[in-house]
Amino acid sequence: MKRLLFAGLLTAVAAAAPAGAATLYVGHGIPGKALGLADNSLPVDVCLVTPAGSSALFKGVTFGNFARVPLDLPAGRYDVEVRLADNGSCKSTVALAASIFLGLGENATAIAHLTEQGTPTLTKFVNDVRPLGEGMTRIWARHTAAAGAVDVFLRNKSGDDEGRQIRIRDLENPEQKGADLGAGRWWVAIAPVSSLRQPLFKATVNLEAGKAYFAYAVGAPSTSTFTVLLQQLDVH
Repeated sequence: MKRLLFAGLLTAVAAAAPAGAATLYVGHGIPGKALGLADNSLPVDVCLVTPAGSSALFKGVTFGNFARVPLDLPAGRYDVEVRLADNGSCKSTVALAASIFLGLGENATAIAHLTEQGTPTLTKFVNDVRPLGEGMTRIWARHTAAAGAVDVFLRNKSGDDEGRQIRIRDLENPEQKGADLGAGRWWVAIAPVSSLRQPLFKATVNLEAGKAYFAYAVGAPSTSTFTVLLQQLDVH
């Protein structure tokens, strides 16, 4: 009964979040194989911890995914545990615990990921969703992988900006850097600093006008799990 009452209270708080409340997304960027498991999926429950107990904010989030629906919460400090998935019971093994602070009106993503040394952690990033000019898009590179500093290289392959090149240098875990670009197809590569000819990741992505993209480098090169997760949000 106590858990039911607490869960109801959490729902009521989220539903009654005041104007200017923070919007929180949650992402899962820890591949199971990087921790020595046979499968990368590593499903987890994300639990809110209070003196009254714990209740699931999100259930069964698997590696490479963001929780489907964000939460609108009052600004403030939140204690969070990421636990191995157990249908939201919040009684299973704790994978990591952290505190995050949500500022008034901010749009944020908290992502479970690995430190440079390979230890599970949780980092909150504030999402830049300010309006964009006509025909423009936005991309932020976020280093959340078990790897040293990297360079991120972008080259436009279409549109008015065709041929334009951008290089983000010396990005360390858990730093982020971003830019506003012309919308279109962009070739992206991530490599150890000054080693672009040996990229850890490369792909061509279509970046739409009026969208903000947040690219998370996750996993670990040492376990062949290094990859990029792309979160797309509307600007407003």
